[in-house]
Amino acid sequence: MDIKGEYRIGCERQRVWQALNDAEVLARCIPGCESVDMQGPTRLKASILATIGPVKSKFDTQITLENLNPPVGYTLTGESKGGPAGFARGSADVRLEEIDDGTLLVYDAKFQVGGKLAQIGSRLVLGATRKLADDFFGNFSRELDPGAQRGSEIGLTMDQVPARARGMLLAVALVVVALLIWWFLIR
Repeated sequence: MDIKGEYRIGCERQRVWQALNDAEVLARCIPGCESVDMQGPTRLKASILATIGPVKSKFDTQITLENLNPPVGYTLTGESKGGPAGFARGSADVRLEEIDDGTLLVYDAKFQVGGKLAQIGSRLVLGATRKLADDFFGNFSRELDPGAQRGSEIGLTMDQVPARARGMLLAVALVVVALLIWWFLIR
């Protein structure tokens, strides 16, 4: 499973980098996090309570920071074990880009699950995993800048939207207008 996203954070890149390496900040931002302990300069241990579909479990997580390039980015690799619930493995490349009004945090994550998690269906797991990743990066971004914006919330002009997508948007808009007209006529 691949999950990508980005956030605009109104802070200097160095400050964002420091927060990405602060166990207390991470503990506040990880959904369901019960604890985060630094096991060394590039290793963390976390205890996370997570619910994915009908599976609720406490996950013991080991995270390693690799490919360190301060303050530009790093790769997080980790493995979570949730007992009978199964396991999750993954990595996330995190990149910090300087922009005019602060920092653009870009992430590209890849995940694999096994056990009961894999049995409940890939769509459900992908949706829950995407939500957890986005919740973490959203929480993290808002921890530093309450006005942080998710990449998809940054406005696009219609010229930047591909032609096929513009056609789909137009079709959806027409259906909504037709439904509204129909609703007003039957009232």
